[in-house]
Amino acid sequence: MQQVVQLGRRLVTTMATLNNPAGTAVEVVRQQKKALRTVVRRELRNFSPEAKREEDEAIQKHILSAEWYQNSKRICAYVSCASLREVDTSHIMADLLEKQRRTAGMKVYVPRIEDKESHMRMLHITNTDDDLIANYMNILEPTLLDSVGNPREEGNLTRSHFPL
Repeated sequence: MQQVVQLGRRLVTTMATLNNPAGTAVEVVRQQKKALRTVVRRELRNFSPEAKREEDEAIQKHILSAEWYQNSKRICAYVSCASLREVDTSHIMADLLEKQRRTAGMKVYVPRIEDKESHMRMLHITNTDDDLIANYMNILEPTLLDSVGNPREEGNLTRSHFPL
């Protein structure tokens, strides 16, 4: 199976051999994701720090100016991890948390990994200083309890909450 993926300004073609004796769709998707992650990691390692910074800024600018983003009342966003070479989300997170402080009904949710299968829950946060702790991979995630000891609100988000 051949797949073309846009990575920044470059198009990358991936080839995935899908020898799937069980024939399950889930296994096919797992294999495709694994092949794609390998290509993405390799391409990210080849980005110069300057190129990565430019790409990160362009992505954040695009999101921050999007109408769906400006009109959202509930947003899930991840806190980027530099060691994983993820897209920097610092400007987006700062903007979201500021909007949440001044806009009634605005809620920001961040993923928390629950198990080794990477099942996640989206938990409400109000700031990045007190609400987040590093997990076993040094990725910042919400604590289970807020700053006053109450369980965090969980985002029960369905497909209807997403604009695309």
